[in-house]
Amino acid sequence: MGAEINIVFGANLRKFREARGMTQEQFAELCGISRAYYGRIERGEHSATIEMCDNIASALGVHISDLFVNLPY
Repeated sequence: MGAEINIVFGANLRKFREARGMTQEQFAELCGISRAYYGRIERGEHSATIEMCDNIASALGVHISDLFVNLPY
């Protein structure tokens, strides 16, 4: 289940990012992280910490809970 949840979470992030017309590089810079690190989160290869999720949500201008919509149980 762990890998699946990371993949769905990453897909959620990608939808938010693309809806804002931003590249991974632009968005990673906005979050203050490297593009490579952000790319691994978005591809589901890395788990984001709660602190990083809060940082990402702030950069997106959404509530942190919005990042977790449609995650498998």
